[in-house]
Amino acid sequence: MALFHKHDKDDASSTTPQKSGTVKRAASSKLAGDGSSAPDAKATGKKDAGKRAGTAGRKTSGEKADKVIARAARQAKEGAPSKAARRREHKEKLGKAGKYVLVAIGVAAMLLSVTAMACSGVLNQVSSGGEQYHLTGGVAAEVKGVNITEDTVTKQIMSTRQNGGYDTDAAWATYLDGQGLTPETLREQVIDSLARQYLLTQAVNEYEITVSDEEIDDELASQAEAYGMSADEYVSQMTSIGYTEDTLRQSVASSLEQQKLREEVAPLEDPTDQEIIDDVNGRLDTLNDARRSSHILIKVDADADEATKEEARQKLEDLRAQIEAGDISFEDAAKENSEDSSASDGGDVGWDKLTTFVTAYQDALSALQPGEMSGVVESDYGYHLILCTELFHVDGEVTSIDQIPEDLRTQISDSLASSAQSTAYSEWLDGYVEDAGVTINPMPEDVPYNVDMSLAGTEDPSSDSGDATADAATNEDSDAAAEDGAATNEETE
Repeated sequence: MALFHKHDKDDASSTTPQKSGTVKRAASSKLAGDGSSAPDAKATGKKDAGKRAGTAGRKTSGEKADKVIARAARQAKEGAPSKAARRREHKEKLGKAGKYVLVAIGVAAMLLSVTAMACSGVLNQVSSGGEQYHLTGGVAAEVKGVNITEDTVTKQIMSTRQNGGYDTDAAWATYLDGQGLTPETLREQVIDSLARQYLLTQAVNEYEITVSDEEIDDELASQAEAYGMSADEYVSQMTSIGYTEDTLRQSVASSLEQQKLREEVAPLEDPTDQEIIDDVNGRLDTLNDARRSSHILIKVDADADEATKEEARQKLEDLRAQIEAGDISFEDAAKENSEDSSASDGGDVGWDKLTTFVTAYQDALSALQPGEMSGVVESDYGYHLILCTELFHVDGEVTSIDQIPEDLRTQISDSLASSAQSTAYSEWLDGYVEDAGVTINPMPEDVPYNVDMSLAGTEDPSSDSGDATADAATNEDSDAAAEDGAATNEETE
């Protein structure tokens, strides 16, 4: 999990290069920080600097999951008052990093709830009578003898409308129009999402996929570790946002089952050397001059007093002097002193062209050649020493796999394999859904999300727009649905 984002007070000092064979220091430079972004969510991968370094979050080829997470995070902040109040109470008990963790956990919970919807009978919600809008009843769609109720779809969509603050018809119409949607097409997409979740649970059964209690325990422990918590602390945080331990374990089990299903129907296959070469050449303008680096981080809060900051700077200056004198290697210094998760790997955070580093870090690294060490680099999260360990540069085009450094090659290979698997899995799922057949009934005129689209543009939406389908399919009503007494209504054809 990344420890800081792109918003830095940046400065670096350094000295002239030494002889080859020793750690060299780059010429001094003043670093200018710019831009800002939300903290990175947990990323995966053996060489993921976002997970291991605290300086970055992996670029994941524009995967939709990252967009869903960003949108869900906004929605988490705009939830129902009672839940928002509970979040605020917990946030007050946490420090700056803890606040980021809580948001990420809330996002993870919402995404998990989507996975568990079909298992929990959410295809067939029953009204609790507490809704502030009209529920029409009836059946929206049917898939393999199972009804998707109109009220289920309505609750999903109305959660998006209410949480987004689209109180007037004009604001709602403007929001939908901005997404290229109408009430009818949004309804169809939500139905498709619900149907796919249900069918995935059927596929898990068909392929006889099971998940053990030990696997669930391991996954919970892994998630807790990613957020810097113990397993008990993680479960406690999840229960604070509406999960019981049983429903949390059920959600994790569903997620693991679907991961196994993906591996069953679309196993990972390593790309050929030529495919790797072709990919690199296709992105050579971006990948050329990629730098691999290691760093030592001493954490300091942005609002720390000057004495604390000076102590951190001096510690790194002392370490730099020891490294330059040959008293300790950079790797050992990182293992013994760095406060970043990359410490166990000697500070290695991978390649910059495959990772998004904060501005201060990237600016300092870009000025280094292999073997050169930066001066002390400041960010909002503390101070760093940065060592450039490798440089990838090709004149012309790559003609041999040996021209690509092994670690860079491995990351590219993993990315290509994952992308190919995702494509194969999507194609399989599309075919599975088509074979099952989903019958969608006409939309009732009096559903509360129906609106005159000619009102679009007459009033600005009250919040940032996102993908309405993803928002509607990943909201907190998923949890409320089970509480409403949802029951699956299977019918014989």
